[in-house]
Amino acid sequence: MAAVIDLAPPRPPTPPSVRKIRAASRGFEVLFTGLFVFFILLAIFSLWILLFYRGDILTIGPRGGMITTSGHPPPDFLPFRSYRLDQKLAYVPDVIVRALPSIFLFWNLRRLFRHYSQGEVFTARNARLIQGMGVCLIADAALPFLCHLILSATGYEIDKMWAHLEAVQELILGAVVFVIALVMQAGREIEEDREGFV
Repeated sequence: MAAVIDLAPPRPPTPPSVRKIRAASRGFEVLFTGLFVFFILLAIFSLWILLFYRGDILTIGPRGGMITTSGHPPPDFLPFRSYRLDQKLAYVPDVIVRALPSIFLFWNLRRLFRHYSQGEVFTARNARLIQGMGVCLIADAALPFLCHLILSATGYEIDKMWAHLEAVQELILGAVVFVIALVMQAGREIEEDREGFV
C-alpha cells in the first residue's frame, strides 16, 4: 500500500482585512457593472433623441438641454426635430466622444473590483486599471472643451454653456488618481525587489 505525502507548505490563513476587501468588492463590482451598462444605454438613448425624437419635451438651446413637462420650452430652446440633418449629424461624434470616458471609467472600475474580490490587491494589472481611470477622468474633463472648439469652428455649436468649474476639479482628480497609480506600481516593484533578495 502506497502512501502519498504532501510536502507543500500549508497555505497561510486569509487575513481579515483581505476577507473584508473581497466581500465589499463584490458589491462594488455589481454596482459598476450596472453603471457601465447604464452609460452605454444612455449614449444609445442620447443618439436616438438626437436623430429620431419628434416630441417637444426634450429641447436644447444656448444654456444647454432642457426637459419641459408642459411641452412648451422657452423661445430660444428648440426641439431636436427642428434641427437640420447636418446639425444632428455634427452632434453624433460629440455624443459618442463625450460618452466614452464614462463608459471606460466604469469598465475599469468593474474590472478593478473584480480583481479585488478575487484577492488581487497590489498588482501591476490593478495599477494599470487605476491609471486608466485617471486618464478617463482627464478625458471627461477635457473633451467637452475640445468638442466645443470643433463645433464652434464649424458653426454648429448650439449649447453655449459648455464651461463648468466641475471640469477643472475632475481634471485635477484625474491627474491625482493617475499619480497614485504610479506610486502603487512603484511600491509593488520595490516589494518584488525585496522578495528577490530573500
